[in-house]
Amino acid sequence: MKKIIKLSVAAALAATAMNAAVVDNVKLGGNAKLFYETNDSGTASMFDNHAATKGQVIVNVKASASIGPITANVRNATITTLGLENGVIGGTQVNQSADGGTANFTDIANLSATIGQTTLIAGKQELNTPMCFTEGWNVHRNTFEAGVLVTKNLIPGSTVVFADVKTTNASGANIHNEGAFDTPINAEMAAIHTNVAGLPVNWYYYDVGTTSVNWVDTAFTVAGAKVKVIAAERDEVVNNGSAQAISVATKVAGLNVFAAYSTVSNDGVNFMNVATTKKTKLPTQAVYVDGTVVAQANTDAFKIKLSGMSVGPVKLAAQYVSADQGTANDNETDIIAKTKIGNVDFKALLMFVDKETTSDDCTKFRVYANYSF
Repeated sequence: MKKIIKLSVAAALAATAMNAAVVDNVKLGGNAKLFYETNDSGTASMFDNHAATKGQVIVNVKASASIGPITANVRNATITTLGLENGVIGGTQVNQSADGGTANFTDIANLSATIGQTTLIAGKQELNTPMCFTEGWNVHRNTFEAGVLVTKNLIPGSTVVFADVKTTNASGANIHNEGAFDTPINAEMAAIHTNVAGLPVNWYYYDVGTTSVNWVDTAFTVAGAKVKVIAAERDEVVNNGSAQAISVATKVAGLNVFAAYSTVSNDGVNFMNVATTKKTKLPTQAVYVDGTVVAQANTDAFKIKLSGMSVGPVKLAAQYVSADQGTANDNETDIIAKTKIGNVDFKALLMFVDKETTSDDCTKFRVYANYSF
């Protein structure tokens, strides 16, 4: 009997050891983020309880674990107003549930597998490509139902990426109730990251229904200044257009100076994020004078940003964006402050917006507070 017991214990210990060896790299984490914004548009006043005074909290809990070459990734989002409607705030930044109550949903759920120099990611995930990407400015980071294949050295010295993007939970700059993946994207993308004559070159090709996009960018350093150049073309059934941009980042008198210029041809096409039609990867956007302005047809835009300033523990930055759309000019000046109190990161933006295209001339104030765990 003792022998049987010893053998049973040994078998149990062996099984436990095998399981411990099979499931590894288990990670748990997340963050809680507050979003608050108000403005004095129209007859409203700053901090009044009106529809444009918005506030929400999102709690993201994420986990990942690996079994051999396969990793499972999950993130759950809970979005709530904390019951502050009609008190401190008058509206929400993004949808919650169908009845307006707290929303709880899974926005990342994917499996990734790496074999040699090739990685496949399938399921709900974030993306970061020039014309289809996750935006981090909002309460919720929009995600996609997609399959992505990344392989190195299929072309010597290059990384090749293929993506099949089916849907997104974004609904314009909003999200669907309960984070439902109800917006079809139906985009296919191929990309090559390589070097040409010593310069890093990134080429992307998109097939989105009846639209195709070619996007090429490169970066290099001149006299200590970091320069990035972008050239893109978009072909539709009727309209074919292009965009070009250049940005320069350097230091002047101890300050970080960033300057950028972009131009979009007068051919009826835009270069916004196809998922949200809100932001753009052109380097000239501000907070509200964003992709809805600078990435539109017949638009010339420039941006200047200064950062590296501080007052005590508070880091300061300022930026100015001006966009000429031919018949109208949109301008925005932002003052940005960041600091950390305890384990909470704070970011505040004071925005002076003058948009002739929408007759929007007002001051806006936004605050983020983020705690990571």
